[in-house]
Amino acid sequence: MDGTDGVHPRDGHLPRLAALASVSNGDRSAEESAASALRTAILGGILEPGARLRQEVIAEQLGVSRIPLRDAFRRLEAEGLVRIEGRRGARVAALTAANVNEIYEMRLLLEVHCVRLAVRNVTDEGVARLMEMSSRMHVDHEGEAGRIARREFYAELYRWADRPKMREVILHLRDDVHRYHVLSSEYDSHGAHRELLELIEARDAEGAARAIRRHLRAAREDLAGSLRREERQREVAARKTRRRR
Repeated sequence: MDGTDGVHPRDGHLPRLAALASVSNGDRSAEESAASALRTAILGGILEPGARLRQEVIAEQLGVSRIPLRDAFRRLEAEGLVRIEGRRGARVAALTAANVNEIYEMRLLLEVHCVRLAVRNVTDEGVARLMEMSSRMHVDHEGEAGRIARREFYAELYRWADRPKMREVILHLRDDVHRYHVLSSEYDSHGAHRELLELIEARDAEGAARAIRRHLRAAREDLAGSLRREERQREVAARKTRRRR
């Protein structure tokens, strides 16, 4: 995840981009289709943080012209997923360890409160639906299917908090860091998820809040630590390069 690789015609990611484009098309415009395919590839870790996005290659793979592709880049830049660098083109946006700490600081403030409200409000039917969605998460726990299943579960759980704006912010923050967990994380969240399910079934709102707090703190330490190690490795490599000059 060093951000030096560009996307070029022989890159193994490109057939997957083309496949994503075919799934995303439907009745959408070329811009929407391109943005959807790229968003899925970025959030799923197919396109790594820092990867250069070559317009001519991606346009060919997605079957769109460069104008809607540039509009798609701008849309994704507004979402924080792409960084446009003027004439140098665009790259997949990257986070630093400091960024990750800030995101998790926000998640801790919002999700702990949101899960407490959700567990207080959820009905028997709502719990049954969450258990069913959780079962799908265990079946589709890898790759893009797993990401979508997890996102849908937490979107449904937090819907019961009746805080739509808070829920929207939380889901955006989860998307921001998920792709890094795919690439760098060693943290296993399955145990934390099982604990949360038990607390939801028991309608233990305070217990669920404590469980989410522990889970988020552990995930933050794992991911921020991984990024700090990468940052130190890049600094060492840069110093060695300067000495050789």
